[in-house]
Amino acid sequence: MGLFKSKEEKEQEKQAKMQQWLKDRNLEDLSEDDYAQVDRIKTELWGTGFLGALNNIAASDKDLQRNMQNILLGISEQNWLLIKQNDKLSKQNEEIIKLLKDKN
Repeated sequence: MGLFKSKEEKEQEKQAKMQQWLKDRNLEDLSEDDYAQVDRIKTELWGTGFLGALNNIAASDKDLQRNMQNILLGISEQNWLLIKQNDKLSKQNEEIIKLLKDKN
């Protein structure tokens, strides 16, 4: 075994960590689209953004502004995911209502 991991090994390790992170939050059954979006949210808020901002409280104004921008990007991604999920639920509810009306 070499000293350095291949790209495939790094990707597998990243995927395993992401799967565990999702499992810890009871989100392991996400669609591929939602998975990608949650990964972006996680990266923005926890990877480089939110925790980075907390760790750099005494940093320069420029660093704080960059970290705040990362936090806002993460929150924006969360909002898009919530809008998408709300739309999906709304459509499912409409379908259920239609089926119930047709049944009666």
